[in-house]
Amino acid sequence: MDSISETTWQDLAAKAQKGDTTAYRDLLTAIVPVIRRNISGKIPNRDNIDDVVQDVLLSVHKALHTYNPDRPFTPWLLSIINFRRADALRAHYAQKQNMQLSLDAPDVPDYLHSQGFMSTRADGTMKDIETAFSGLPDQQKKVVELMKIKGYSAEEVSQKTGMSVSAVKVSAHRALARLRERI
Repeated sequence: MDSISETTWQDLAAKAQKGDTTAYRDLLTAIVPVIRRNISGKIPNRDNIDDVVQDVLLSVHKALHTYNPDRPFTPWLLSIINFRRADALRAHYAQKQNMQLSLDAPDVPDYLHSQGFMSTRADGTMKDIETAFSGLPDQQKKVVELMKIKGYSAEEVSQKTGMSVSAVKVSAHRALARLRERI
């Protein structure tokens, strides 16, 4: 904890719950360094640290009425920090996984490499996935494009195509297996 004691935080939180704006401002000011210290080094994208700090402060604001002043404040705050950090990590990795891809993009996405769809030839050029992709049936092309390139879930693809969720999953599996065979 910083230069402020646990009992002082409890007192500030209790006063803030009762509408004391000075106590509220003092509490938020005091917790910012603790929030920042708890998320620094744990968020892959350093540019997002301020966003996560703001998310935690907003969550504290929204949930302050749930805090019990008879209990320590720090565990209550740390749980909020952990939830918002987890949200930020989920968002970071979902964005990374679901980034919009173009089949003819000059930068070959890591996903395509990791799935065995792209590999480098001896001369440094890439095998052409478009040729293999063009040989898929139209329905499978659509499913692969929506799920693996645009990042939609099976449920969303089901809604867009009118196929059942299980049919979407089977179609994606078969299409990916076919692409692996051809590449």
